[in-house]
Amino acid sequence: MRRFLFFIICCWTTLLSNPVAERSWAVNLVFYDYLAGNGIDASILSDLDDETFGSLKMILAKTYYYEHRDEESGKLLHALIPISDDRQISLYLDSDKYRIEIIPVRYFVVTETLNAKMKNSLQHDLLQITGNSKLSTELSSIYGVRVDFRRDLQKEDRVSAIYDRKIRLGKTWGAVVVKSAFIEMRKSRLYAFYRDEDESYYDETGNTLASLFLKYPVQFIEITSKYQPNGRVHPILGVMRPHLGVDFAALQGTSVISVADGAVRFRGCQKECDKGYGKLVIIEHKNGWESRYAHLSGFAPALAAGGRVKQGQTIGYVGKTGVATGSHLHFEVRKGGQNTNPLALRNVRQNGLNGAKLEKFLTEAKRLRSELDYLADIGENSVTRVSSAKLPESGGAN
Repeated sequence: MRRFLFFIICCWTTLLSNPVAERSWAVNLVFYDYLAGNGIDASILSDLDDETFGSLKMILAKTYYYEHRDEESGKLLHALIPISDDRQISLYLDSDKYRIEIIPVRYFVVTETLNAKMKNSLQHDLLQITGNSKLSTELSSIYGVRVDFRRDLQKEDRVSAIYDRKIRLGKTWGAVVVKSAFIEMRKSRLYAFYRDEDESYYDETGNTLASLFLKYPVQFIEITSKYQPNGRVHPILGVMRPHLGVDFAALQGTSVISVADGAVRFRGCQKECDKGYGKLVIIEHKNGWESRYAHLSGFAPALAAGGRVKQGQTIGYVGKTGVATGSHLHFEVRKGGQNTNPLALRNVRQNGLNGAKLEKFLTEAKRLRSELDYLADIGENSVTRVSSAKLPESGGAN
């Protein structure tokens, strides 16, 4: 009843030119300080169960949240603070006492189709057409392994997609879910179809678009030396020798992540830590692949030889141990014991579908492709709504 009443209050106060205010959660702000800043006694936290109390720590910096205050005194009456796409903290005044609940986020879901011809860049053009940046972000994630949008996508190439978009209080909310799409480059279309069963994307033949490896193991400033198996002049030794990896210049202490799931084969210094690779991590992956991370300043806590790591897990930190001219990561990849170019990893895909799963998928993909191609021919540089809005089953307050 309180949630419904708050929704009515929101609408009524808006009509009275006293709308609910949208704010951004400050960096380093914790919920305890938010209470103190609003004159609320922190003792209300003692009444919370462990799950609710833990949720108060899940607010991300710069998250947009909503406040309703008394028009005259400015006293906080109700705050809705999201902690995920579907859940939010409800802090409200009830008979002179503040209470805290975790409630669902209420939003609408609409299905739309996009048709665009590139003029500038994917991000710029889609922002101009759709009014939000979330679709270009999602497409970049889906196709990031197969398409380098800065180099591969050219003027007059086309992008089309059918996607679900959440709308909360008139604005796009949460992630955009692309159901099907194609990128048309030089008249050739690369399709992507979403499969609910494993929440992954496949092309029209059932091959996955996902790479076995992440593109890069570190956030870097620049690539200072590429894979040069035929040799280069060593920057310290001054002699010609092969450079069998890629050097990423990065700040000391920058996190280094594993590019794929695997097992730690080595953690330490192969010789002395001021020689060779310095502090080194070697990870074995499936199908005979191996990755190496050298010149580290240190290792992630609990990282041990023989232990398992997940793709994207921090394994160490950028440094300049061993023979190194400055702070950087030396990254190598081997297949069956032979070095290969680490910058070509985006072409190594995970296994696709087969058997009954493939047969079922191909039938569905054929239908989705026909629908996508038909909708793509209707308009250009436009967004068209192809279904009426619907509420999620969770309901709840805004």
